[in-house]
Amino acid sequence: DALSLLPHLLPSAQDGTDELLAAIAHQCSAKEVIMAAQEVLEHLRSDAEAEDVDDLSEGVNLAVLIECPWIIAIPRLTLRKSPSQVLAPLAELEQFVSTAAKSASVAESRSVVRCSSLLVQELGMWVEGRAGDNNAELTASYAILTTFLDRTLEACADLIQSCVAQRAFEACFPRLSVRSVIPGDWKDGQDVVLLAVEAFGTLGRHLLFDPKPNLASLVVIAHTLAPNDPNVPLLVSAFPAILTSIQSNIALDASLAILLKVLCVTPPPQAELPAHIIIPLTTFLPSLCSAHPDASTRHISFRILARVLQIAPPMLRLQVLRDLMSPSEDTSPRMRNAAIGLVKDSVLEALSHPKTESVFASPFLLQTIGPFIFRLESPDLLATIDGVDASNDSPELARLVECLGLYYVLLLRDVENRTGVRDPGTIRSVESSLLGPIRSALGEYRKNTGRISCMRLLLEEPAR
Repeated sequence: DALSLLPHLLPSAQDGTDELLAAIAHQCSAKEVIMAAQEVLEHLRSDAEAEDVDDLSEGVNLAVLIECPWIIAIPRLTLRKSPSQVLAPLAELEQFVSTAAKSASVAESRSVVRCSSLLVQELGMWVEGRAGDNNAELTASYAILTTFLDRTLEACADLIQSCVAQRAFEACFPRLSVRSVIPGDWKDGQDVVLLAVEAFGTLGRHLLFDPKPNLASLVVIAHTLAPNDPNVPLLVSAFPAILTSIQSNIALDASLAILLKVLCVTPPPQAELPAHIIIPLTTFLPSLCSAHPDASTRHISFRILARVLQIAPPMLRLQVLRDLMSPSEDTSPRMRNAAIGLVKDSVLEALSHPKTESVFASPFLLQTIGPFIFRLESPDLLATIDGVDASNDSPELARLVECLGLYYVLLLRDVENRTGVRDPGTIRSVESSLLGPIRSALGEYRKNTGRISCMRLLLEEPAR
């Protein structure tokens, strides 16, 4: 009696439940199995709402809930309805699974994606056999199955842990990946995504050519896009979904993988990156670089940001870097310091091509960024230096190190004075706003502690 047994068995995660449910789904009335499954879903959802429970996956075997009633029972139905009408109850399953999967474990999430992909494959072939030449019915049924797998993949995107972004990063930057941080079971996560790719293929959907990719599409594209593929048109079409992913922190691993594979190639992509992509990326990536809790994600985001700026038009790049270095509540101290390093890289690149004009090798550079770099931000530098021994963490001292490093590079490499760094007015300005106050504070510090700064030569003879 499926109507009596399934409400007790489907929510159960006890051993042996899977086999018993499979037997019921194969032997009992298919119609009653589907009705009982719908009733269970309704009870689970109403109980969760009544108790205000966030973790819907607790005590529920989501994979079994997908597999037994739907994959096994639906093809056994004697149809009095159209295939799309039979599949309509999948909307309830989709809603429950997409909500419950967000709090599932890694293993449970992989099982959910695997079973959902098998469901779409099996029912896709079943629909094709039942709909025949009825294209409208075929389209309607495929839309239901596509939406179901989209929502499931979106809900599980950050839990399957295929590490696609980290793997792409290590392929693009092998010198920065001396010690891999990829867990050993990443292939299990990749395998379930590839199974979803096969399921989408059953429905005639090939996401690399999807004109309007969504978040689920990003997961598939990230796993099927070839490494070092400077496919800028693909990035342009997928960018609205990528931007949504970065802002919502959903399918972020997939978005970073796509950006790495398209942008961080050697040599850089020849196609010009549109401003409507550069500006949002340089707006939202800095927050990932400085505030994301995962260190690998911060590092990957920074490398992508550096590459975006490298291929951006020089004037736009300088404007973005100026905004990143300027004091702002929206920019973290770490990001401001890193931006100075990016300026240094751009200056070195520009100075290495003496016959090519560049804004990074012109007086306009110091006119633009000088007010943000060659000055102190702490009113009492001596107090900052004294406090660093106790806290060992001073954003202002870290910023000054980057500023002095940039100034040193300019003095050392700009022998033709293309940036105007050797102009008397520039030297006086840097001396009065940066080097003089630092020298004075370090002099007091040496007097009080007896320690000598390793930067003494630079500070005492800045013009040299």
